[in-house]
Amino acid sequence: MTAQLTGRVAVVTGGGSGIGRATALRLAVDGSFVVVNDLDTERAQETTELITRDGGKAETCAGDVTDSTLVDTLVDQTMAQHGRLDVFHSNAGTGLAHGELTSITNQGWRAEVELNLNSMFYCVRAALRVMSAAGGGSIICTSSAAALGAVPGTGPYGAAKAAILQLVRSAAVEYGGTGVRVNAVIPGAVKTPAFQHYIGSDERLAAYERQIPLGRACVPEDIAAAVAWLASDESACVTGTTLVVDGGLTAKRAEPVIE
Repeated sequence: MTAQLTGRVAVVTGGGSGIGRATALRLAVDGSFVVVNDLDTERAQETTELITRDGGKAETCAGDVTDSTLVDTLVDQTMAQHGRLDVFHSNAGTGLAHGELTSITNQGWRAEVELNLNSMFYCVRAALRVMSAAGGGSIICTSSAAALGAVPGTGPYGAAKAAILQLVRSAAVEYGGTGVRVNAVIPGAVKTPAFQHYIGSDERLAAYERQIPLGRACVPEDIAAAVAWLASDESACVTGTTLVVDGGLTAKRAEPVIE
């Protein structure tokens, strides 16, 4: 798959590291002008500099996407400065409230939903507003394999990530007639710094990867390639769906172990 995005304008949230950074770099290589958003200004600027150093085009617009006003400003400034918004990768999010459900406080639940679901709604709403008026565009939301099956201790995160899938379907159905496509990418285990910290050692990583049908965890560039395809005209008739990028892990039935 080779995406053709020359001349298009893309926004990537959570673009300061991991999947977001890899996606920003990939979209730039494919010809997009990339607006890099991240809560951490320094990391967002690092991504922008990586793009421009290699001859791409990008700018930084840092800020907290749990603030709907910031999201609206991000989209409005992009339109004001570039006159178009073709791709919006709503990617920012992470697990916050860990533990069994009865241990989760109201505050922890709200924080999880605010970051992992509400921010997605703010981004999708803002992007739809301008894309539908312009007659087209592609919105890609990052969900998680935790949306497809329960992972003990991550109930609030999984619930928020699962809700993203219905948000994507609703937006795709309601706005398909305007030419806007809305999809979700579902990463499995991805070798980001957070995942490496979670695994803890090379031995544990090797044991984990042996359980994946393809025999390896994903790297951020695997997810970026999927996002780039969903952003391109090569996926012109794809909307309201989810693209799982996990090495085949969710296709594998979890059988009880018999010693």
